[in-house]
Amino acid sequence: MEHALVILCGGKSSRMGTDKTFLPFGAESLLKYQIRRFRPYFSNIYVSVQDKHDKNFDYESYCGCREIQDLYPGIGPMGGLYSCLKQIPEDIVYFNAVDTPFSDPGLAMRLCETLENQPDAPACLIRNPQGRLQPLQGAYTKKLLPLMEKLITEGTYALRALFDVFPPVICDTFHKEEQFFNMNDMQAYYYGLRQLAAKNPGEFPSGFSPSVSGPGDIPVLSFTARSGTGKTTYLEKLIPLLKKEHLRLAVLKHDAHGFQMDKPGKDSYRFTCAGADHVILTSARQTAAIFSHPGENPDLPFLLAQIRNVDLIITEGYKLENMPKIELLRKGYHETPVSNPQNRLALVTDFPYETSLPVFDLNSPADIVPFIRSYIRDYKKASLSSDAD
Repeated sequence: MEHALVILCGGKSSRMGTDKTFLPFGAESLLKYQIRRFRPYFSNIYVSVQDKHDKNFDYESYCGCREIQDLYPGIGPMGGLYSCLKQIPEDIVYFNAVDTPFSDPGLAMRLCETLENQPDAPACLIRNPQGRLQPLQGAYTKKLLPLMEKLITEGTYALRALFDVFPPVICDTFHKEEQFFNMNDMQAYYYGLRQLAAKNPGEFPSGFSPSVSGPGDIPVLSFTARSGTGKTTYLEKLIPLLKKEHLRLAVLKHDAHGFQMDKPGKDSYRFTCAGADHVILTSARQTAAIFSHPGENPDLPFLLAQIRNVDLIITEGYKLENMPKIELLRKGYHETPVSNPQNRLALVTDFPYETSLPVFDLNSPADIVPFIRSYIRDYKKASLSSDAD
């Protein structure tokens, strides 16, 4: 059975404000970047487009892949999947949305091979950490065409209707969080660019600096130390001082022991127990979001991508992550830095420590405030410079 890849480019890109298919991503467009990643795994690659605004645009000349136009424009992913399965000759088709730049091509091939080894299966899909099927990152066979035609005729366009009749094979091995990252808006796009530069610096000009990993234009600082050094106490004193500088702050802390935010008997707890993947509580003063993700901890990039409208993200811990760090040292307890020296910006100690880096007094959090203000200012200047380039 022959395999093919379809890159889905038929979305409206309404939140992005421009066609994401042709956005620059590294040294080429997002579409060409995706084709280059998948080419070692798939010799036959197609581009799914909903409706060409420019009828003279030739996708095959542009990227070397035949375009497949929707037979039923305007009905969403069902139309794109149906049109491709109907019009291309291969028996097994893997679909990948153009705006998921870090999905795994090797996983795509494994899903296709699963269907090859299970000829009666109609599709092979994966689930995200919240347990939801990902129909736009899956392998399909032509066995679904008759049911698709029936559903479209009846005006039923939800893909879940397919799986109610023909349950897919589920590939439930562990998948990295980046597998599910997609770029729906400009903040996510800029974040994706920085992630790409951190993974593959050669994709970008030498002047592009991805050293700070944050969503869009938000700088991140990680305060690290051995457990018990006093990170939380220090940050508890530092945060009010930063607020006096009129800074909007987000604090991200990993709790290795787990925690329970909603209480038994409360509405939020009842919703979570009922199976809700996300629960959001809101009032006039505060909004809290509860994300359920059984099993693996979510990756830091996923968590950072949820944060908006702040001037600085402070993380407590994450000493092994590739981000700028300030390490706390305490006399007689934790006197030797253990964080990566390449991204260590400063030290906070309660004893004299010889180093070329700035050193701040652990007992005087106000001393570090000008340093942090300067860090935020320099980060924003660098972001503006890279955007202009």
